[in-house]
Amino acid sequence: MDATVFELSLEQKFELQCLQQEFQNLEREQVIKYLIDTMQQIMARDNLIRDLMKNSLF
Repeated sequence: MDATVFELSLEQKFELQCLQQEFQNLEREQVIKYLIDTMQQIMARDNLIRDLMKNSLF
């Protein structure tokens, strides 16, 4: 697999910088809630990808 697949695009890097600036102004509890919500979305996405791959193989 090509290592460049894991590199962020320019748009993604910009979005991360915007989030970093936004987080500077948030309270700790707000950041924790955002992190937990994000992790839940990532887990749901992983489950969807796993299900799609399982269904496409059979």
